[in-house]
Amino acid sequence: MEVLDELLPKIQFNSMDWQAIVIQLFTLFVPTARAPTGTSLVTSGAQSTDPQRWLPTIFSLWTFNLRMSVFDAYLMNLVTTLVLEQQGQLQLTNEQVRFVFASGLHFFNLPVSRSAFTLPRSVVVSITDTTGFFRMPANGMLPLKEERAHTFARFIVYTVHVPETLELFEQLVQMIEPFYHPSNNGSWSSMLARFLRYLAKELLQRSRAEAAEDCKVPQDARLTRKMRRRFVVPVRTLAMLLLFSKGEDAVSMSHSTLKHLAELEPDMIFRPLLDTLYTAVDSVTETHRMISAMRALAKLATTLSNFAHYPEGAQHVAPLLMLTLPGIDVNDPTKSYFALSFIYNLCHNGVVFDELVATGDMPTVRTASMEEDQDPEEPPELDMQQIEWTTRASTAQFEVWIDQYLRRVFALMDNLSSSLDSSAGQSTDIKLESMAAHATELVLIQSGARYHPMVARLITEFATSITSLSAVGGVSKVVSAFAGALPELALANLLPRCCEHITEEVANGVGQTPSLSRFTRSHADTTLIWYASMLAALTESQDGRPLLKYKEQLLHAIEQLVDTCQSRHVYSVGARLLYNTLAALTRTAPARGRSVAEDVWNSAEFRENHFRYWGRHPDVADPEFAIEWHVPNADEVAFAQELMRRIVEPRIGQLSAHINALAAAREPSSADSVTLHRLLVTLRFGIRGLGGMAPPPGAPIPDDALIDALIEGDDANGMPARRRLGLPVAGGYVFAAGSAGQIEVADIRRRAAEVAGKALEFVEQRSEGNVENSKAAILLTETAVCHHATERSTFASVRRTWDYGIDGFALDSSHSIMPRLYAERRAQLTHIARQLHNTRFVGAAESTNSLAAQLARLCLSAYSEVRSYAVSALDNVMAVAPQSKYALVPRFLDELGQSADSDPERMLGALRVLDTQPMRRACLRDWRFFPTMVLALCRAQHEDKPQVKKAIRNTAVVQVMHVTAPVEPAAPPAQVCEMVSTLSGSGVLLDAPVAASRAVCVERYDATVTAHAQLVDALLDILRDAGTTWRFAALAGYYLDQLTTVRTPPSPRLARTLAELLTSDLLLFRETSVLNLAQLLGVIKRRSKEACPDIAVAQRRRTLSCPEVIQPEADGPVADSKAYTDLCARALAGDADAISAPFVDNPAAGWLAWPTTAKAYIAPPAEAVEAYNRIDSASQAAYDAVRAELFADGKWDAIARLFAVEGARAAENEMFGTTRAQLFTQAFALFGSALLDRAWAAIEALAHDHERVSAQRAASELVGGLLRGSKHWSQAALDAMWARLVPLLDAAFARLRPDTLVFWQSALKYAFARRDPRRFVPVLRVLLYTRAFDPQAEAPFAEAAKLELLRIALGAWDWR
Repeated sequence: MEVLDELLPKIQFNSMDWQAIVIQLFTLFVPTARAPTGTSLVTSGAQSTDPQRWLPTIFSLWTFNLRMSVFDAYLMNLVTTLVLEQQGQLQLTNEQVRFVFASGLHFFNLPVSRSAFTLPRSVVVSITDTTGFFRMPANGMLPLKEERAHTFARFIVYTVHVPETLELFEQLVQMIEPFYHPSNNGSWSSMLARFLRYLAKELLQRSRAEAAEDCKVPQDARLTRKMRRRFVVPVRTLAMLLLFSKGEDAVSMSHSTLKHLAELEPDMIFRPLLDTLYTAVDSVTETHRMISAMRALAKLATTLSNFAHYPEGAQHVAPLLMLTLPGIDVNDPTKSYFALSFIYNLCHNGVVFDELVATGDMPTVRTASMEEDQDPEEPPELDMQQIEWTTRASTAQFEVWIDQYLRRVFALMDNLSSSLDSSAGQSTDIKLESMAAHATELVLIQSGARYHPMVARLITEFATSITSLSAVGGVSKVVSAFAGALPELALANLLPRCCEHITEEVANGVGQTPSLSRFTRSHADTTLIWYASMLAALTESQDGRPLLKYKEQLLHAIEQLVDTCQSRHVYSVGARLLYNTLAALTRTAPARGRSVAEDVWNSAEFRENHFRYWGRHPDVADPEFAIEWHVPNADEVAFAQELMRRIVEPRIGQLSAHINALAAAREPSSADSVTLHRLLVTLRFGIRGLGGMAPPPGAPIPDDALIDALIEGDDANGMPARRRLGLPVAGGYVFAAGSAGQIEVADIRRRAAEVAGKALEFVEQRSEGNVENSKAAILLTETAVCHHATERSTFASVRRTWDYGIDGFALDSSHSIMPRLYAERRAQLTHIARQLHNTRFVGAAESTNSLAAQLARLCLSAYSEVRSYAVSALDNVMAVAPQSKYALVPRFLDELGQSADSDPERMLGALRVLDTQPMRRACLRDWRFFPTMVLALCRAQHEDKPQVKKAIRNTAVVQVMHVTAPVEPAAPPAQVCEMVSTLSGSGVLLDAPVAASRAVCVERYDATVTAHAQLVDALLDILRDAGTTWRFAALAGYYLDQLTTVRTPPSPRLARTLAELLTSDLLLFRETSVLNLAQLLGVIKRRSKEACPDIAVAQRRRTLSCPEVIQPEADGPVADSKAYTDLCARALAGDADAISAPFVDNPAAGWLAWPTTAKAYIAPPAEAVEAYNRIDSASQAAYDAVRAELFADGKWDAIARLFAVEGARAAENEMFGTTRAQLFTQAFALFGSALLDRAWAAIEALAHDHERVSAQRAASELVGGLLRGSKHWSQAALDAMWARLVPLLDAAFARLRPDTLVFWQSALKYAFARRDPRRFVPVLRVLLYTRAFDPQAEAPFAEAAKLELLRIALGAWDWR
């Protein structure tokens, strides 16, 4: 109850600004958890945790809510969490359940009659939304854990065992069912679809939780199957309506809903669904229905084929496979993708493509069961004999299906647009190719041995029937799938033939014409490229053992392709073949297996009854699960070493010698360029292939050595080393660290890195115009430094497959139940992640820094392709070798400066590098670089190229979003040090290490403060420079806004400049100064209150008990709302005691409950004492600078003239400027009534200018700021202000027009928000008495304006 005592007095639903946060605090701190086992609830006293005591209060609060979605969402979340935590222990009343349903219906925003589900909310008042006037707390809104539809669905599911809930839910479904119809589409459709999915998902989770052995929910509070089946019926009805909806998201949600429901009651879902799907899939004229049906089949494939869960589904697998074959159509990629997804999911779920014998005649089908199944609340009785016979008979179609499936895949691959040079990335064709290849591989893995000869014949004929090189990519994927599924069969049928054709073509001189073109190729090379690509595909998905039989043939083919051939397309495929072979021989990875372990697969029981194993996935710890790993044996390692010594290592010397020869030649020939490219490409793929042979070089960084000295060139003020896991992990490398093999591989990689640096130097100095060679040298460098057994793209690819499985199979990691084929993927993903982690231990070698410097020069190349490759490579190098970036930052920053030889292309390269993550972190966190970076961006206005401006803007936006001012280090409290010492168990005092760390931090802070001051001065120079363009002036202003904080004393020069820019002729400069000067004045105020305890403003705020606040003269407790409203009425009537009573600005105090104490402001003193009569010494100079400028002669006349200038908007679109009003608020609060004397003439002139709309807008901003800024003025100053202001307001309100009324409404709303109404008694008297409402008047607008202004006051003050 302490939580309620603290939070209830803070609630007031008529003010939107802070109340959402209070409701969020309720959801965080109100105790909802079930009492621990063996304990009982505390049902009384301040420490009570019994929900029955405080739940009525929550619903009472909820009734005050005026259908505001944010309050509904958080209160719904609180009640739902309580229901979930207190299962079986909490009883909601029927009225409470109905109220939750009514609120939930409001979430959907349906266009229904107001009388439907009418909420019990009769109170209708205006709402004051002041969120636009004040900055919210730094943490902003606390995020909801789930969206509103999810919370409502969870409430329904976890209370559905209550009869009232089930009946209300059925009524709700009847009400919203029309909005699920495909023809009824609107803004509500998406949320309704998500709501449906959440209902099914939560029902599935609850059912599984209650079926668990450790379930603690009482038996009488659990769902019975009869209840569940009754609940499924209305959800199924809505999901079937959404099945063919217009919106793609809605269709997807319906599939997910049906899948979740099918996991619980498959017979209730599949029986009506399959009738619909059979009709839709067979439809030719209604394409959208067929695609939706394909998607539904793909989504529900795993549930449909789970024999133990839904035996009837097994007999539908083969017919549906045959029926979906026409869906694999090159003319419709979307339909083809989902048809293949259906096959893919079936294979992963363990469907085996092998014919079974159905002995005897088909059993008699019992028709009586169909009548029994008409009752939805009763599960059907199954005839297992008939189901098994039908399933066995249906498997006879598998042979025909495999034949037709492969032929359709062949046609698909042959006609897709991908090619050797495809750079489409994740285009539709590439995705479709990948899905077809994966599905084909799984089909072949899961097919019976009797079909293997047919499969081999079909794929061999397809792979050797050369069509066009545009199809080589797709055909290669089919061959790779064949080799991955049936390696020995694929190699025996294709590898000798490929090698034979390669030898024949090379002997005939094919591929030996020098060519470096990416897009054109000789027609004579077609056969050679085709068979070389097939050979590379054969080795792509292999482990090394099957390749040993073909060792000599592979060696001969590789040497022919990379040594003899001079055509780029030929030797590039040869280099890829080299990499694939090396990787297959040295890769440690899970072996590709089937859906069950090999001994189970070969057992007679499985071969005769494999359909009974469909969908059966044992725990990963079960011996039956057994995942086998490929670990390179001695023969594979010997083969890999032979390739390394015969092909990879000689290329290093050849490349070095060739570069020397080219450097000596005056004009290298085109053949020499081709040779250089061939050597670079071959060496790059060879080094990639060696990645799995040895761990990355470089010693791991011990934890106790993580100090600044580890970063070369850093001093005590530098950045600390990047903390990492202290040691590399096991990565499955062939050679251990320190072994002879590892030393040999490391030496080859070192020499390759050296020759890569030599190649970079050559292309930079002599051959930068040869873009292809420059790119090849860059890629070789990146590979030599960064690639060790794996790379990020490989990890991302495997991760996408794993994510697909999580979505398609609802994998449950807590129970480790998953398909065996996906378990292999998870093992592979984990293994690759370990290897990627080890890549971070490359070490801080001098050669790495040198290569990074060379790449940095190429990042500034005049050729965009070279820049792009170099930036990507440098990004990867800096990621694995962070120390290399620090020396490069100044070089790129210098490129942004203006000089005689500045080049826009070099600027683009520098900006792209500075926008990479490693560089961004260095420039943001290290104040040695950050000021230079900021100034370089703000001064880079000399280049007008649009691409450069866009790059500057993108880089600067990221910088401004993350910049922070220096923070002074603070030593941890003594209690913390003592606690850490006690917990560590060492008993060692931490005083010395803490003092040492603090000394380092203080030294850095001092240097940072100096750099901060210099940066602010430099940005001011940019603002004051007449030659600065508006874009870069705005950029400087944005940086100043972020750098001006309470933690750093304000700069006098900054204060003076901002005050001067208030009267700049440029609108952008004025807007920048308004924003930053308001913040700077706020900083001065806050620092002065913190540094000067005796400041006058601090004496005017007290924490008083509520009786003292409401009736100071009363003897007893009078903390009630009526006493406070009486106080306000007396003040309005002129009662001096009521006017002088303490002010309570918080509108929540007393609205629902009074706190014990409240923050109050005592009546202003009579004597003329300025509120800020003391100024922080560090801020005094800035204060004096602003004061001198604002009190200068003619300043306010200029402000009035410029602030009343018509803006960019038309007169009818002028808006009250909250930012400008905040500036005036801060200025009048800080400088007091003396500033009003200076500004009054300008205010009066603007207010009396009724012809110009902009003048009235400026006057309203000044008056609003004045009313709010006079909060702490003395009584004498207030009397003088009201004497001037009341006549002015009376005159302004008398001549309001439709286009100026809105300004004065906004001004009053701004001034009155979160202020005690007794502060503005003179304004109230003007509104109520001086300008009293006259219903008989002949000027209706004038009288309506009076009511509008009164409405603003009532909306702001509400009950007060």
